[in-house]
Amino acid sequence: MQHILSEITSAEKRIDSSYHDLRTFAFQLCDEVMKNGTGSDIVIAPSLKGAVESALKEKNSLVDALNNSKSEIDNLESSKLKVSDLKKRLESNEKKLKDIKRVLGAIAFERAQAEDCDSRLFELLKDDVENFKLLSQKRSEGSFIASLRYRKIIKHQDNDFIRIFDILDKNKLLKTIRSERSEALISDYQKLSKKQEIIKRRLKSRQNEVDSLMNIHADDGVEELEENLKNAESSYEEACISYGLFLFDNGSKWICANTSDKCLDLMTQMLQTQRYIDSQHVFIKKCRAMILQDDYSAMISQNDKKIASLKKEISRINDQIAEIENENNALRLKIAKLESSNE
Repeated sequence: MQHILSEITSAEKRIDSSYHDLRTFAFQLCDEVMKNGTGSDIVIAPSLKGAVESALKEKNSLVDALNNSKSEIDNLESSKLKVSDLKKRLESNEKKLKDIKRVLGAIAFERAQAEDCDSRLFELLKDDVENFKLLSQKRSEGSFIASLRYRKIIKHQDNDFIRIFDILDKNKLLKTIRSERSEALISDYQKLSKKQEIIKRRLKSRQNEVDSLMNIHADDGVEELEENLKNAESSYEEACISYGLFLFDNGSKWICANTSDKCLDLMTQMLQTQRYIDSQHVFIKKCRAMILQDDYSAMISQNDKKIASLKKEISRINDQIAEIENENNALRLKIAKLESSNE
């Protein structure tokens, strides 16, 4: 019994495998017919063929949409990287500009104290110069408060130099500094400032591009398209298999002298596979019949035992009945004797 059950399980697995092969051949047959036709003028199952065409159109549409979406996401990621790079360049240039402004501010402050300084520079910075000279003088005289203020000024002098530069730049008086280094530094500052403006414009453009793409594409957009494409591919595959199986079942209606060798080969493979599946179904049917025969034989054997047991019970009961009847007969004789003696 267990051996037969094992054979049935193995046969069922062979059927599943062969049915998968049959579906694969059906898909290939459909693909061949859709591409190159049957060789016959007869249109076979136009509704099934239309279902394949519709499913293929839907699948291709989703493939294009997914590719476009992925391309735009790649552009988004590329734009994000460029935004990040532009921000880094902007930050690096800002540090360079700050250093130039600090140095030029320091040079301007120093030049404002020189006898040959430009009068416009002197007028603009004279308060800063005089305050610093007065504070230095008081410090040299031993003033404690002046010493504290002097240390504070020295501690924050970089910010003061930048402030001085901003004042000069705002009043368009950078050229009044007139030192050996100032012209080159001013030129560097102007070139770097122009570069910063260009970078800012590029950054704004890239950031707008990133914002626009992020508004178009939600985080789950690609995942949704991929899921839809997966379903569409499954629908297309099932439509092809249904059409391919129909072509196989109705080969006599369309196979002709012009039918391609590939179609004929696939039909042959499908026929062989179907015959093998049928043979396995027959085998399983025989195995199940054998199991039923064994079951019925076991039931008959069990019933025979029940009959034998019942027959023994019947014999025992018959003996009991005979014994009771004999007892009744003896009692009747006694009654008859009693009746005759009373007469």
